[in-house]
Amino acid sequence: MLMSEPVAPLPRRVVPIHGETLASYLWRLAERNGMAFEELARHIGAPRTIGQADPRIEEVRLGPVAQRRLAQVSERSVGQLERALPSWADGRISARARRQVQIEAWPLDQAPVRACSLCVAGHGERPVWRVSGEQWAVCTRHGRWTGTAEGRFQVGLSELPDVVDAQVRRVRLQRRTGLYARALMADAQQVAVYWWQCRQMGARGVWRRRQDVLGVDRSALWAVPLVVYPEAVIVAEAMAVRERQRAMGRSFAGGPAGWTTGRWVAWVGERLGMAEEMAEGGHRALEAWLMAHRNTVPVTERLARQEGRVVARSVPLALMEPHRVVPSNGPLEQASCLPWRLGAPMTSVPLWG
Repeated sequence: MLMSEPVAPLPRRVVPIHGETLASYLWRLAERNGMAFEELARHIGAPRTIGQADPRIEEVRLGPVAQRRLAQVSERSVGQLERALPSWADGRISARARRQVQIEAWPLDQAPVRACSLCVAGHGERPVWRVSGEQWAVCTRHGRWTGTAEGRFQVGLSELPDVVDAQVRRVRLQRRTGLYARALMADAQQVAVYWWQCRQMGARGVWRRRQDVLGVDRSALWAVPLVVYPEAVIVAEAMAVRERQRAMGRSFAGGPAGWTTGRWVAWVGERLGMAEEMAEGGHRALEAWLMAHRNTVPVTERLARQEGRVVARSVPLALMEPHRVVPSNGPLEQASCLPWRLGAPMTSVPLWG
């Protein structure tokens, strides 16, 4: 059969899950029709030597010919598959290429995340893997954390409802703030990592309780983003307030022209319910962030801006230094302007003042 000829639909259809990887979808489609992965791959244009794609660590790239054939055999339109499968347009394989199906390893920092098993119940026994902007996700519908760490792909959050609430708040922040919210969330997580590694803020209270619920100790670094998540979201929300003030050239809380830190840092401590811990040393991480985000707008321009109205909270923030470029995927720490990293020695941290 020539590659340009249409192919007959397979007997059984499979619904593509929004955000699913191509490798995951092809595996499910093959198994639903009693085929081996390689058989289906060759059916849509793969070479005879094609191997099995491991959906946990590998992705399938398709050329335009293979895309059309997959749409035909699955009885889905190209548009439907393109909207559901994020990797659909990332193949960069020409129509003339002999290998219309290729398997590539995901970069270590972009590995897919397993979808919530309750969300995909009824779609077959094989796990569904999703393209993710991060290395973990929170399902607010079923209260589950999903990731790839140490084989713990699904963690129920029934005893950690504050984590689910934090995800709802984060989505709201992203909707209001736009892409800049990812940078703020990255910075907020790094602030929380600083507090966690220096045993400040919630280490003796709320974070210890979450560790106990998860059944982990401080050596389980995979759990740290989950343990500190609610506080990180609160910090990101506070950072967004500060950044809207900075975008207008203002000080925090509409104070006199200039750069102030004390009131904002104290306010963050109050929002966290950790004012005492903030005063005892937690302020240092926030002051390092403020130093990187200090107001550099000239006084004349700042005064001119203050004559106008403050930008509404529902209007996305424009990217500002030091976040002129914000990566859309990968570990959050890669989007942060703060230098320390989880698990690395805290030998030197820039301080304000």
